[in-house]
Amino acid sequence: MLAYRHGFHAGAAADVFKHSALIHCLRHLVQKEKPCLFVDTHAGAGSYNLAEGFSAQSGEWKNGIGKIAAGGQVNGPLPAMLEKYREICGAGTGADAGVYPGSPEIMARFLRPEDRLVCFELHPGDFDSLSERFNSSEVRAEARKEDGLAGLLSLLPPPSRRGLIFIDPSYEIKDDFDTIPGMLQKALKRFSGGMYIVWYPLLETYPAEDFAERLMGLYRGNRCRAELHHADKTAPPANSPRGFYGSGLVIFNPPWTLRPELENTLPALAALYGNPGKWLLQWEEKA
Repeated sequence: MLAYRHGFHAGAAADVFKHSALIHCLRHLVQKEKPCLFVDTHAGAGSYNLAEGFSAQSGEWKNGIGKIAAGGQVNGPLPAMLEKYREICGAGTGADAGVYPGSPEIMARFLRPEDRLVCFELHPGDFDSLSERFNSSEVRAEARKEDGLAGLLSLLPPPSRRGLIFIDPSYEIKDDFDTIPGMLQKALKRFSGGMYIVWYPLLETYPAEDFAERLMGLYRGNRCRAELHHADKTAPPANSPRGFYGSGLVIFNPPWTLRPELENTLPALAALYGNPGKWLLQWEEKA
């Protein structure tokens, strides 16, 4: 949906959750010498000034990265995964909010000379910013004004057979809940060894449980599902028309080190964002 702008939600609690997991997975991949392909199917503008534009209008970052950047602690220091997130994405607060890196910029910070990054974005305004960042200055990265779910398949499998695909749509188009499983099924046939990270919203108006189970059922290798509830399902924020009360991740071929990190990080995030105990971690290993 071209009305949707990532900037409204940049640095929000959902970003803290998914981007901290993304950073951990990227750190794992670049430890080996073989080249990697990084793909962002719904890239947005790449980075966002939290004190201006859409981010300033919504102010969602204040209860997300704002709490992390300010040194928010719950029963002790932040878990290691959140400390690394703060190091990579840390921004100031108030008028000096700083620039928040979206997922394309986060990926770009991990690029090595042998790696490649391909970012897809359809919104003309966001694409212009993305293209200016990558197509003019970063030879290892490119921005494409194409549908990411359709364009992904043309990139698979990468020659090195190593890669990370980050799938983070708005889900304001209800068809996304059907399109994504179908696309993943095709992608896995071409590149079953890839690391896939799929973000999804928890909505009062849509059965996220069914969607997550469909995704988990697509792949029989190592996979996990993690969810963070920002509010109670029965009492989502009044300003959320669709009843957004949290978000989740399904990851295929996650690094084994991610499990203990999520076990430490999810309780801390739930407590930091005001809903202690409301989180889920399902870890399934290849039979």
